[in-house]
Amino acid sequence: MSQPPNAQPQDSQAPNTPSPDPGNDVPPQVATCVQAVEDLFHPLLVTLRESGEALAPLFDGPVDAARVLTASRPHALEVLADPHTVGAGFVVSPGILTDETYLLAWWQGDDQGLIPDSIALVQSTDYSRQEWFRTPQRTHASHVTGPYIDYVCTDEFMLTSTVPVERDGRMLGVMGADVLAETVERTLLEVFRAADATLVNDHDRVVLSSHVHLFAGEPVDRGDFTAQVPCPGLPFTVLV
Repeated sequence: MSQPPNAQPQDSQAPNTPSPDPGNDVPPQVATCVQAVEDLFHPLLVTLRESGEALAPLFDGPVDAARVLTASRPHALEVLADPHTVGAGFVVSPGILTDETYLLAWWQGDDQGLIPDSIALVQSTDYSRQEWFRTPQRTHASHVTGPYIDYVCTDEFMLTSTVPVERDGRMLGVMGADVLAETVERTLLEVFRAADATLVNDHDRVVLSSHVHLFAGEPVDRGDFTAQVPCPGLPFTVLV
């Protein structure tokens, strides 16, 4: 859940944004790629949004860190039941708890354990400035950050999906989940190979590609491709 280098956040839309008809100009194999990306990320974003909505009433009155941790855990474990995810939880907006300035109520790993205090301390020093936090805060919409190397938690290429948790116009935090870039590639590569396609994020960095010389996180020039098809409601584009 750390910050990708040299990244300027881009807005993304809510997960229930309807997909436009790709029309006859989009080859069927490319349309299949777009649909596969949506099928992977949209259900996760919906679950995150529902979890955030369930947690929001906690903040109708004074609330401390222990209560947030207790309430967040079952929602995080529900997200972690998705085999694609490796971490999940609720990250509280700084300064709204009665006893802590920061709180990462985040569970991860095979044992679905709460992240150690040492990791939480590193993250808490600047998480409100991270793309995965500040973009949903600014846009009031879901976002997917990455791929980036998560130096704090896993030392692996990661994509972090987050949704804003708000109540009565007040930003309470974000509900989020981590998915390994390796998992995204394993899930989507077959259909991308069939279309000879590449998936990039809004920073023009590769998420996955059918081209063996393009690796996750590598910058590309969209001008090197003949066509680009956006994935509705997500900060991704399929390039062919």
